Amino acid sequence: MSIAKRILKNSGYLLISRVATKVVSFFILLYIANYLGPANFGKYSFAFAFVYFFSFIPDLGIHQILVREAAKDETIMDKLIGNATIVKSVLSVVAFLLCCLTISVTDYPSSTKNAVFIAAIGLLATSLTGFGIVYEVKLRMDYSLLFNITDRLFLLVSVLYLAWHNPSLNLFIGVTVAAEFINNTLMTISSKHFLTPKFKIDYNLIKKIILEALPIAISSAFVMIYFRIDTVMLSLLTNDTEVGFYSAAYRLTEALTFIPSILMVSTYPIMSKYFNEKNEAFSYIYVKSFKILFASGLMIGTVVTFFSEEIILKIYGSEYYGSIIALQVLIWATSVMFVNYLVTSTYVASGNQNIMAKMSAIAAVLNIGLNLLLIPSYSYTGAGVATFFTELILMVYGVYWINKNIIQIGLFKEIIYPSISICIVSAFLIVSRNYIDVIPLTVVSILIFTGILYITGWVDSDDITLFKKIIPIKK
Repeated sequence: MSIAKRILKNSGYLLISRVATKVVSFFILLYIANYLGPANFGKYSFAFAFVYFFSFIPDLGIHQILVREAAKDETIMDKLIGNATIVKSVLSVVAFLLCCLTISVTDYPSSTKNAVFIAAIGLLATSLTGFGIVYEVKLRMDYSLLFNITDRLFLLVSVLYLAWHNPSLNLFIGVTVAAEFINNTLMTISSKHFLTPKFKIDYNLIKKIILEALPIAISSAFVMIYFRIDTVMLSLLTNDTEVGFYSAAYRLTEALTFIPSILMVSTYPIMSKYFNEKNEAFSYIYVKSFKILFASGLMIGTVVTFFSEEIILKIYGSEYYGSIIALQVLIWATSVMFVNYLVTSTYVASGNQNIMAKMSAIAAVLNIGLNLLLIPSYSYTGAGVATFFTELILMVYGVYWINKNIIQIGLFKEIIYPSISICIVSAFLIVSRNYIDVIPLTVVSILIFTGILYITGWVDSDDITLFKKIIPIKK
C-alpha cells in the first residue's frame, strides 16, 4: 500500500474517531453545561484547567520522541514502551501529588478544591499513554476509534443518568475522569496484538529519551501556561459565571482541533522517517499539509464568526448569550492553531525541539502579560484576544523559521489565494445571510471558496494527481 493510501486510511479512521467522539462529546458538554448552569460549569471548567497545568509532568515530551524513534526502528518499540511506562508511572504520581498540594494551599473555597482533587485523579491514567505509540507508528488508528467511542459512550450514559438522578458537580467530574481510565486501559490491553513490552529498566535508554524530550517538556510546560492560564486568570480576576461564558465558547472551538490533529498524527511518523532519510518527500508533505490547514482554518473561522449567535443560542440557550463574542474571538485563535499543529510537528520531526521550547516560553510570557492587561477591562473577550495574538505570533515565526532553515520553499501562493478567496466569501455572506438559512448558506460558501481556489490554480496538478492516487476515479 502506498504512503498516500496508508496516510489516507489512517486519517480516515482518525476522522471517524474524532468526529464520532466530538459529536458525542458535544451532547455531553451540552447536558453538563445546561444542568450545572454558567457558575457551576465555570467551576467544572476551572477544575480541569487547573489540573491541565500538571498534565505535562507525566509525559515530559516523551511521547513524541518515542513515536519518532519507533518510526525509525520498530524493533526497539517493546523496550521503548516498557521503559517509558515505568517513567510515566512515577511521574504521574508526582503530578497528582503536586496538583493536590498546590490547590490545597490556595484561597479557593472547599467546593472548588474538592472539584480539583477529583479531576486530578485523571493524572494517574497518563501512566499508560506510552502504549499509544504502537497505533501511531503502525498507522492502526482503527483501534483508537474503538477506544474513543467506548469511553465517550460510557461518559454519555453516565452523564445522562446523573442529569436525571443527581446532577452534582463532583459526580460529573468523577465520571469524566473514569472515562479517561477506560480509554487508556483498553489501549494498554489491546497493544498485546502488536508487541509484548519489555519492562526491564534500561538506564541508558531512559537517559537518552529524557534528554531528547527535555526541550519538548519545557515547551509543553509553557504551552500549558498560555493554553489554560486564561481560564485560571479569569477565575481569579472575575467570577465563575464569566468563566462559564468563556469556557462554553472555548469548548466549542477546542473541539475543532481534531481537524489538524488527524492530519498530523498520520503524517508525523512519516515526516520523522523521511527527514531522517533526507528524503525530499519531507518538504512535499509539509507544503501540502500547510495548504490544507491554512485554507481550512480560514474557512472555518469565517463561517463560525458569521453564525456565532445561532451556534451559541442553539447549543446552550439564551442563558449563555455572553458566550457569543467569546466564540467570535476564539475561533480565530483556533484557526491559527491549525497551522501551529504543523509547525510543532515539524520542529520535533526535524530534531529542532529547542526552537519550540524557546518560542513556547516567549508565548507564555506574552500571553500572561496580555491577559493581565486585557482581562480587567474586557473580561473573557480580552482573554480571547490574548490567546489569538499568542497563537498568531507562534505561527508567523514558526513558518518563517521552517522555511528559512529546513525546506527553503516560499509559501506566498499558498497564503495569498486562500486569503483573497475568503474575502470574497465574506462579502457573499454579508449580502446573503438575511435571505438564506445557515446550513445551505454554509455549503454554498464552501463551494465558492474551493471553486475560487481551483480556478486560480491554488489547487495544482500535484494536488489533483495525489487525489487520484488516493481515491482512484473509475471511468
